[in-house]
Amino acid sequence: MNEDELDELSERLLRMEIWAEIDLAFNARIRPDAPLTFGDKPVADDVESTLREKDWQEVTPSDLRRIRIDIGALRPDAFWYYSRAFMRSALLSDDDLSDDPGGWVVSALTPLEAGISDRFRRRIEDLSPVERLAVARFVHWYDGETFLAARDRLLALWLI
Repeated sequence: MNEDELDELSERLLRMEIWAEIDLAFNARIRPDAPLTFGDKPVADDVESTLREKDWQEVTPSDLRRIRIDIGALRPDAFWYYSRAFMRSALLSDDDLSDDPGGWVVSALTPLEAGISDRFRRRIEDLSPVERLAVARFVHWYDGETFLAARDRLLALWLI
């Protein structure tokens, strides 16, 4: 095995380890009842119709693409329940059919320059300590994968 193959294997194992941590941390979360969103029209209608009665494991790459920009419209319990689909795709999928699923989750986890909104605060407060650590590992892994425009604000919130 050459050095590139070893690096690729090491990265794949790291991704699998982070995914296992996320999956275990969020395993107790159950699919939330409707409404899944805060009700912002027309965004809410599209997100609700895309995710209605789907378990997070049933969310397809097409579904992820469809709601990627609007995941911030999800209520905290729904956000964390369905964010696993985005994180799993980012960590384990070899295709790019979902249009950078990790980036959309990380974007929704980045505080705005103007400060932390009430919705954002509620989303973060909804996490258990174990879930928060798993999300922080994902954020820090993603930081190593790409450029982050608001990197300082993001990493300050998600310290490990």
